[in-house]
Amino acid sequence: MSNERITIKGTSDGLIITVGAGAWPGLTDELNRHLGQRASFFKGGRVALRVGPRQLTRLQLESVGQILNRHNVSLWAVESDSPGTRQAATQLGLETDLAPRPTPATPEPLAAEESSIVVQRTLRSGQVINHPGHVVVIGDVNPGAEIKAGGSVIVWGRLRGAVHAGVGDEGLGERAVVCALQLLPALLRIGEYITRSPGNETDEDIIPEMASVQDGQIIAEPWK
Repeated sequence: MSNERITIKGTSDGLIITVGAGAWPGLTDELNRHLGQRASFFKGGRVALRVGPRQLTRLQLESVGQILNRHNVSLWAVESDSPGTRQAATQLGLETDLAPRPTPATPEPLAAEESSIVVQRTLRSGQVINHPGHVVVIGDVNPGAEIKAGGSVIVWGRLRGAVHAGVGDEGLGERAVVCALQLLPALLRIGEYITRSPGNETDEDIIPEMASVQDGQIIAEPWK
């Protein structure tokens, strides 16, 4: 298969198949062969078709959908500069806009490509976790313990030690967040912003919170 005629790119929303120049029947044959050669890779995925100015009928799009279905791949969108193609796609209930979806406000998901670790124990004084990705602690982080993470930090317990999230050139910086069931850090640093806990720890104050950088300062909000 010539990569100049059909290209396939993976995105967070699935695969995008871009169809280049050439006769449509020949292109669909190439697509069929390509999917068959890597069936296990494409199996269960969903595909958006990008066809540029090419005008396709509803029947032609249905034919592509059938080819994809034979390889256990579903067609969810068709992007085209042709009004006729977009109309045909709409008639089939397909999306015609591949614009990125809005991302959730908080917290950033632990992306598969980013390194993350899960620590299932309480961190005691003198213990240090240093990791370039996200850090999840199932337990408490006691005073004197320290976490340094390039990504976000989630503590499923009491956070009373020191945390620096978004560390390093490759880290998330101020886009990182710190979440805990009880957020009372001795020192909290996100990117280049630093704050300290007011230190009024009581059982009545146990409210899950999330800290993030907003308008140039670290803000703690209820973690929902």
